[in-house]
Amino acid sequence: RKGRSPVMWHEEGVQRALQFAMSEYNKASNDKFASRVAEVIQAKKQIVSGIRYILDVKVGRTTCTKSAPDMANHLTCNFVVYTIPWQNKISLVNNKCQ
Repeated sequence: RKGRSPVMWHEEGVQRALQFAMSEYNKASNDKFASRVAEVIQAKKQIVSGIRYILDVKVGRTTCTKSAPDMANHLTCNFVVYTIPWQNKISLVNNKCQ
């Protein structure tokens, strides 16, 4: 298994992975309020038969439905997103929040 290397959170692949993870997180939530990333703590990339992004982020629940800037109730989440860009495949393989 190859090592994980830190990447900049604003790197295009990281942004796509993070956007996908948050979309899946919000779809799975029974909350009528949307959540969004408040802070990226750490982002790592692992090259395997595709690309695995390991993302540690603080997630905040918005105080209005779907698009408000006000946020409350922060959680720290670990998302692992696996993507095979040349096959246009992406999946959220781990989602742990506390």
